[in-house]
Amino acid sequence: MNTEQLLLNKWRNLTPLKQQEVLDFIDSLGLQSSQPEWQYLEKRSHPWRKQLYLKGRRLKAFDLWANMITNEMTPEEVAENWNVPLEAVKESIRYCETHQDLLKQEALIERRYLEQRGIALEPKITENLGLKPRPLA
Repeated sequence: MNTEQLLLNKWRNLTPLKQQEVLDFIDSLGLQSSQPEWQYLEKRSHPWRKQLYLKGRRLKAFDLWANMITNEMTPEEVAENWNVPLEAVKESIRYCETHQDLLKQEALIERRYLEQRGIALEPKITENLGLKPRPLA
């Protein structure tokens, strides 16, 4: 009898309660090794958003990161601007750089949500505002 068959026989001899305990233990091992510990970030309850937020703030890690990129700021400037520790900004950057697929997926979901509600995401052009462009000299 090989090792796999021995384990299968032992498994079959366990009560359903013991089997569930083993499965729960195995699940907990996977979570411990695959998820890094974040000192400044935390998960929040949300129907579809899974990205992390800064602890104690209504601020997504993505918001800090996007603000830094959009405004061409240094991490130190972002920390000062948002009044958060520099290490929280650095941790947000690490998180966002390692979770690009999740952030892109959530941005797409949010875009669809807004479009379904008729919210314009593109800026209106001057012709729609009744303004006339100045002639070029």
